[in-house]
Amino acid sequence: MSDIFAAKAAKWDANPVRAAMGQAFYAQVLENAPKFLGCDLAGRTVLEFGCGTGVLGLHLAQDHAARLHFVDTSPAMLDVLRGKLAQAELPQAQVHQGNLHELSIPLASVDLAVSLMALHHVEDVPGALAGLRRLLRPGGLLLLGDLLPEDGGFHGDEAAAHNGFDPEKLRDQCQSQGYQVQRLLPFHLLRKPDATGALREYPLFFLAASAR
Repeated sequence: MSDIFAAKAAKWDANPVRAAMGQAFYAQVLENAPKFLGCDLAGRTVLEFGCGTGVLGLHLAQDHAARLHFVDTSPAMLDVLRGKLAQAELPQAQVHQGNLHELSIPLASVDLAVSLMALHHVEDVPGALAGLRRLLRPGGLLLLGDLLPEDGGFHGDEAAAHNGFDPEKLRDQCQSQGYQVQRLLPFHLLRKPDATGALREYPLFFLAASAR
C-alpha cells in the first residue's frame, strides 16, 4: 500500500495552520482529560491514533509524564517521529505501524486515546471506534478532533474516506460501540486554500467519550 504522506512528512510540522489546529486540540485535551478521567496524566497510558509526526503525544509524554503508544499507518510520518524520539529521553514510548487490529497492545490497557484529523482517513469508522474501545480500559477516555461535514474541498483530489462527519451520527456510532459521549462541540476554525486556491474555512468538532 502506498504512503500518501510520504512527500509531506519532512515538512509536516512546519505548517502554521496545522500547528494552530494542534494547539487548539491540545488545549481541549488538557481541559477534558483530567475532568473525565478523574486524575492527571502522570503515569497514565495514552494512545495517539493517527499520530503522524507525534507532536501531540510528545507534548503529553514530555510535559505530563504520560506513557505513550504512537500509532499510524504511514512509514514516512513514523520515520520523522522516530527521529524525534531518538533525541528525547522517553524510554517508555512505543511506536506502532499498522491498523488497530494488528497492534501488540494489550486489551483494556489504555487510559486515554487521542486522535486529531485521522478519523476521516479511516474507511471503517465503527470498526476503528470498536478497536479503540477494546484497547481502552473501562472508564478510559477517547478524545477526537476532526472535520464537520464539508464538500470535499478540504482534500481536493487527495484521498480521504470521508468529507467530515455529522456529529449526531458520530455520537450514535460511539454509543453503539460502548462509549458514553460526554462532550461534543465545535472547537476550531481551520482556514486554508481549497483545490482552486480560494481561502476556505473548515470548522472542526471535539468529542470526548468515556468507555463503558
